Amino acid sequence: MDCKQIQTNGFTLVEIMIVTAIIGIASAIAIPAVSDWLAGHHLKQGVTELVGDMNLAKLAAINRNRQATVTIQMSGALVEVSGTSGGRAIFQTATLMPRVTALPGGPTTVNFSSMGLSTSTVPQTIQLQNEKGITYSVSVMPSGKVSWCAKATCP
Repeated sequence: MDCKQIQTNGFTLVEIMIVTAIIGIASAIAIPAVSDWLAGHHLKQGVTELVGDMNLAKLAAINRNRQATVTIQMSGALVEVSGTSGGRAIFQTATLMPRVTALPGGPTTVNFSSMGLSTSTVPQTIQLQNEKGITYSVSVMPSGKVSWCAKATCP
């Protein structure tokens, strides 16, 4: 008699269930870490965008030889940044990343003179916070230097 061996192709139900369980456990571990990373990324992007807009306004004040103003305002849950010089827009109104908010107590406007100096005689600090409660600060010195740090208050 000829005995033929039967070849099986594919996976058993048990193997599929084990792989599904492993993927589920890995996802449960990875998703919170990705969520925290994404929140931090949104905050850092918002801060660097605000710093870039401030520097652009400072350069526009120098180039146009007139004062430039950057306005930061909350619009619902979003932070909007606009810049003007002599009644003309320096850049299009920018909306920072979602779930990034400006904390109250900071300045709503920052002015740069025609020499690129801040018109304020004291440092101005704007604090941005994400939904995880992490706060970054943007500081504008009287000299016109714009910087940021990953703390609620910059040194």
